[in-house]
Amino acid sequence: MKQARIAFEGRVQQAWEDNGKVRLADGRRVEETEVVWLPPVTPGTIFALGLNYADHAAEIASKAPEEPMVFLKGANTLVGHRAFTPRPADATNMHYECELAIVVGKPARNVAKADAYDYIAGYTVANTTPCAITWKASTGPTSASRAGTIAPPSAPGWWTRRTFPTP
Repeated sequence: MKQARIAFEGRVQQAWEDNGKVRLADGRRVEETEVVWLPPVTPGTIFALGLNYADHAAEIASKAPEEPMVFLKGANTLVGHRAFTPRPADATNMHYECELAIVVGKPARNVAKADAYDYIAGYTVANTTPCAITWKASTGPTSASRAGTIAPPSAPGWWTRRTFPTP
């Protein structure tokens, strides 16, 4: 089931998709346009992977790395569905990339590969919006062009792991 975080009637609340409407925790159903969409979860640190598939690496004339290129994003870098994404004044090219986002449901450290799914609460969709001007000034696609404060929109909700046990 898709869950969401919204602002409605002056407060943040949980909501669920219900046949094209938004169902609030108190059972009321409202139109999607009546709510303000927030990022679907309240993140802590966001770990992201750069150049995580060969086709994207080829798009930017690079090769896929042998080890994951990890970069961090702060919680302030997410905005809700339908929110405005500002374009930096010095950006010569800004584009979006659709990404699968994994919602980690409990603290994890030194997790064995075989146990990784035990830590996944669910999945959502996030967009990244790297800018060409910062790529030129950085050492690669995982630095300022992706880890900055540009706020990419996220999906309106997230799906629990039960929905997709093995993506």
